Formats: sequence, structure tokens, C-alpha cells
Amino acid sequence: MDERQSAPATAEPPLKSDEATSSSDSREISVNYEKGISELKSSNIDGNGGGGDAAPISNGGSKLSGSGGWSFSRVNTMPPAILRSDILEPVPSEVKLERSRTDRQRRNVVLAKDAAQIFDEKISVQQKLQLLNRIATVKHDGTVEFEVPGDVGPQTVQTGPDNVYSELDEEPLDATELQYVPPLQIVMLIVGTRGDVQPFVAIGKRLQDYGHRVRLATHSNFKEFVLTAGLEFYPLGGDPKVLAEYMVKNKGFLPSGPSEIPIQRNQMKEIINSLLPACKEPDIDSGIPFKADAIIANPPAYGHTHVAEALGVPIHIFFTMPWTPTSEFPHPLSRVKQSAGYRLSYQIVDSLIWLGIRDMINDVRKKKLKLRPVTYLSGSQGSESDIPHGYIWSPHLVPKPKDWGNKVDVVGFCFLDLATNYEPPESLSNWLKAGPKPIYIGFGSLPVQDPEKMTQIIVQALEITEQRGIINKGWGGLGNLAEPKDFVYLLDNCPHDWLFLQCAAVVHHGGAGTTAAGLKAACPTTIVPFFGDQPFWGERVHARGVGPPPIPVDEFSLQKLVYAIRFMLDPKVKQHAVELAKAMENEDGINGAVKAFFKHLPCKKLEPEPEPGPSSFLSISRCFGCS
Repeated sequence: MDERQSAPATAEPPLKSDEATSSSDSREISVNYEKGISELKSSNIDGNGGGGDAAPISNGGSKLSGSGGWSFSRVNTMPPAILRSDILEPVPSEVKLERSRTDRQRRNVVLAKDAAQIFDEKISVQQKLQLLNRIATVKHDGTVEFEVPGDVGPQTVQTGPDNVYSELDEEPLDATELQYVPPLQIVMLIVGTRGDVQPFVAIGKRLQDYGHRVRLATHSNFKEFVLTAGLEFYPLGGDPKVLAEYMVKNKGFLPSGPSEIPIQRNQMKEIINSLLPACKEPDIDSGIPFKADAIIANPPAYGHTHVAEALGVPIHIFFTMPWTPTSEFPHPLSRVKQSAGYRLSYQIVDSLIWLGIRDMINDVRKKKLKLRPVTYLSGSQGSESDIPHGYIWSPHLVPKPKDWGNKVDVVGFCFLDLATNYEPPESLSNWLKAGPKPIYIGFGSLPVQDPEKMTQIIVQALEITEQRGIINKGWGGLGNLAEPKDFVYLLDNCPHDWLFLQCAAVVHHGGAGTTAAGLKAACPTTIVPFFGDQPFWGERVHARGVGPPPIPVDEFSLQKLVYAIRFMLDPKVKQHAVELAKAMENEDGINGAVKAFFKHLPCKKLEPEPEPGPSSFLSISRCFGCS
């Protein structure tokens, strides 16, 4: 998609064999959810619609709080085909996927007919599971691998609507007026680390500035962070430290082996069960009532669309990694080299995730949401539904793909200004003044398997390249030095938007927010991805010419870090970083996110009464641009 800019072609420096410290496990296992996944009995599914227990949950009356009678059309969050009762099918009492034979090499080649069958509603769920097992492998690191024959073109494995986006189809977000929306009660359902939560704090504060009541529902660990920002807080289930450890090991949301399944399922169950209370229960501390008029969520808050369906409120998905199928790059949690399989990778990953949580979702749908269970296994479960999606990255780094339609926006990076009131400790200020700009190295809230070994590699690399360095200790426990080094400063916590301006270059895990802060500060960047979207950002940074190829954390070595530092110190790389920072300078991703959210609210225009004439509200509603 991006033209690769010229970058130094320096070869990696030869080092002694004992200086390289990486190793990687090449074993793989088949897609396997045998442990802990039991489906609802077929008797739970009533072919006529599930009877009287499927009534939608009341959302507190027909009028929105503070909206003056402004009304939303009811939103169907399920794919249209799923709303038809004739395609609902009984589910086997227990779903088991065949384990691959460990004594033979497995080759996962996707044929066109296989791809088509995965999304054929006439094919049974059991057949689809067998097909997925045959064509896809969950690797030891939790990513999904499959192959497409070299002579197969993208159109042959096309699985979704063949939309071609044109910039002429819609007005760019930065050129649109910010429309007025009456005060709403908005809940944000956010699952992840501090870096995942931070952009939504920024968006929530802006929505609050426009008169909306905003509740940010996330993990209890971030309560103080959310409240300090001036937003309302509600706890979601799941422990971000446990999730981070799980995702570091598995590189994503998919378990890499049977022993990982209980960990993932326990965390997901806690999250899923906490979503409905977050949308309708009073504030835990003050007792002030709350009922959501609209939902903003990120994809890992599994169950968000089902809660929106039950409450009859609109939902808007925002995320820092691509979740909408495209032919321009593969799903970040997949391994597929052929471009013909890029779009298909989204549906396969989506289907595998759905397979792992379907029983929990259906349990909540029936018992808590009073909705009928769903049995589909389809790529449209989340990634190709009619729900609007907004992506939190700069279009100058990753332009909007040509096959994303009008329901998808690239809004820009969302920065939370933490530097304004920051006062650095005197020791840090003095250390910065004592020499040239340092290299920042840190991995935030992500756990590191062997922090002492990693610290040793970092210090040795700084010595070899004759650079000063700031090591952020973070949750990983980096920085335990046997003796102090005058060229190393150990840091506990510091706002990136302040710190990176003091640095010559940065080395980090590749979270979207940290990546954005480094690029905004014009810092050449090396990404050491742990999981999720981080490899994606590593590739994007390298493709843009502002950093070396990413170094996966399990391949982190002295040789590769030395090469990366030397790469970043090249003047051409710094020039590319300055050019990108200048292009991003005038972006306001927070405003873009708010505009996108307002733009896609599905409001109804009320028809004027013949007598006694149009009311003042009706004339105002026409100004909303509702249709």
C-alpha cells in the first residue's frame, strides 16, 4: 500500500555468537478449542423465534435523556441473514476440532471453494468447523496461518461485498462541520492495557466538552486514571495484567494451546458478563442512575453488539488496529503472505474468535439480554456488519484502504495531553542537560519474561553504539543494574508526549498510542512487538522509512538491537521522521473521532403534524442532517 521510502541498506553488524540471545519455538498445533467449549443444546433454539423470553430489554423509556424527543432508529447489530429464522440450525452438543498430526508437516492451502463454503449459510456449523480445521492453523504464538495457491487471484477468494471506496463518495472528516447532537448518555466499553484506554479518555473528554455525559467502563486498575481525567468510571471484568501476560504469550486473542484456553475463557467470561451492567446500572460510588443512549466500544469488549441489540441503542466501534476486511493488508493476527488471501484472513480470524466465545455469548443473550441464541459461523459476525467503525491512526501513516466503504473512517491518532502540567524530577532534568539526546527504550505495561537478560542486552547495545539511554522500567521490571551507569537513566513513569521530545530515537513495544507519540515527536522508531496490533505498526513504521524492520520480542538480541540503533541514527531516517511529523502536525484525531461518531448516529427525522404546524423542534431536527 505504501511506497517504501529509501532507507539505509546497512547490514546487521557481525557479533560473536554468544552475544546473540534469541531463540524461537517452531512448533505448531492445530486449531483446537476442545477444552472448555460446550455449545447450547439444540433444544435451546426455537425455530419460531424463541418464544416470549426474547423481548428486548427496556432502555428506560422511549425518550433519550436530555434529548428533547430526538429519536434513534432501532439498530439491528446482527448481520441481516442472521435475523432470518429459516437459517438457524441446531448446534451439536459439543464442538470438537480435529488436532493436527504432530508427526507430519501440515500445509494449509485455501482453495476458492473452501473459502466460499466457510460463509455459505447452507453449510452446517459442524461442516464449517471441520473446514476451518482443515485450512487454518493456530501457531504456537496464537496467530492464524493459511496459504492461498500462487495462481489464485483476490477475486477468487472474495468473501464479502466488493465495495470500492472512492474519496469522491464522501466528504473528508476534516472538511465536515461538527453537527449538533443533543446531550446523550454515552458509555465507552474498553478492554485492554493503559495504552488501549488512553485514546478513549481523550475522546470521552471531548464528548463531555460538547455536553454529553460520558461513562468509561474499563478494568478497575484504571479507575484513578479515568476519574482524574474527569470522566465517570464503571468497572469491567478482566484483569489487564492477566490479559497482557496471556496476549504476550499468545500474540493475540487466540489461545495457542489447550492449556491457554481456560485463562482466556475466564477473562472473556468476566468481561462479557460485565457489559450490560456497565450500560444501565447506577454509578457505583454516587448511585446516580445511568442508561446508555449510545455505545462506543473496542472489539475486545466481546459482547458489545449483543448488548446494543438488546438495549436498542446505536453502537460505534473504534480501534487502534484494522478489524475491517481489506485486500490491502492482512489481519494483524494472521500469517498469510499472498495478497489474494488478505481479505479472507479477517473472516477466518473473526470466525475463530467467535467459535471460542459463542457459548458464552449465547448464554448471556438468553439469560441476561433476553435474546434468542445465534448459531452462525460467519466472517460478518463483527468485521463486516453494518456497524460503523473508526480507526485511530494517522491517514498519513496508513491511508484508508480503497475497499473500505462510507461506514469506516480513519480519524487520526488521539493524543491525551499529559505534558502540560508535567514537572520532571530534577535528576532527570540534570541528566538530560548533561549530554546529547538519548535513546528511549521501554515496553510500558507489558510483562517481560527475562527482564535482567533484556536489560543486559540494552545496556550492551548502548555501549557498543556509544549512545545514552533512558530505560523505562514499566511492568516488565527492566533496569535492575548490578552497578549504576552514567549513560543510562532508569525511569519509573513519564508522559510520552513530553519525554519523546527530549529523545533522539525510541525503542518500544509498538502500541498505537506509543507509536503515535514517537512519530509526532519526529523520533525514528524501532518496534519490538509483543502481540496484537504491534507487529502491524512495526511493519508500517518500517514501510514509511522511519525505522528498521520490527524485532519480535522472542527474537530480541544484542545484534538486532545494535543494528536497529544504527539504523535510526542515519540522517535520512531522521529526515523521514521529521517529514511525517510535519504531515501529522495539523491532525486532530479526537475531533475526527467525535465527528465520525456524530455522523453515523442513526437518527430519524420526525414528520411534521398537519395541525397546528411544524414545531420548533422539527425545524431544529432538519438541521441535524438526519435521514
